[in-house]
Amino acid sequence: MSEFLRQQDIFTPHDIEDRDLDLIGAGALGGAVLLVLIKMGFGVLNRIVLWDFDRCALHNLSNQWFRKSHVQLGQHKVEALEEMVAWIGKRNLETMPVRFTGAEERPLGPVAVVAVDSLEERARIWGNIKQRQDVRLLIDVRMGAHVLELHAVDLASGDVAAYERSLEIPAAGDTFEAACTERAIFYTVLGGASFVGSILRAWCRDEDYPRHLVFDFRNFFIQVCGSRDPARVGP
Repeated sequence: MSEFLRQQDIFTPHDIEDRDLDLIGAGALGGAVLLVLIKMGFGVLNRIVLWDFDRCALHNLSNQWFRKSHVQLGQHKVEALEEMVAWIGKRNLETMPVRFTGAEERPLGPVAVVAVDSLEERARIWGNIKQRQDVRLLIDVRMGAHVLELHAVDLASGDVAAYERSLEIPAAGDTFEAACTERAIFYTVLGGASFVGSILRAWCRDEDYPRHLVFDFRNFFIQVCGSRDPARVGP
């Protein structure tokens, strides 16, 4: 696969072969995550299923991966992203323009990446996914203005208490409950997608990765917590 020659010692499509991925949310974070995964080689030897019921809107253009023509046509975000992916190359991408619940009858995963808009929605999805046997790794990526937060949950380990605490509704004024005009800027979006790609590479190659990561792009502060080898990653 000469397309991936420059990264073959870092990650190749063979690392994720036959391990499908459900990407829940095709907005700012979901679209950027999809771009990173497609460029890394996801969708060549595995399948990506992209879920989102929402349609393209003009106010999304500054931080989401679609064109103005998609807005004018009122296309579903998943359909717009499918078209954008086709410009990069042939990938096994399935689009689902419906709300994801985690209780779908079809098999999921073994990887699920959650990039939805609210804690309430995340909690509903988690309540169903944690009952399943097919999802092995859940990555939940969030942002509010300059701040990015990411949780990586290994369901096989049963160590989910910290993640479940993170789903509690925050008090008023919490970073992730900012005013609508302060919620997203593209450098935070791209940073989140990059961390997701890096964690997935580590998981595929059975290497250490953090369970919880926070990065503040305004104050240049990072907090990294937990791994199979805490001494290597952080407290």
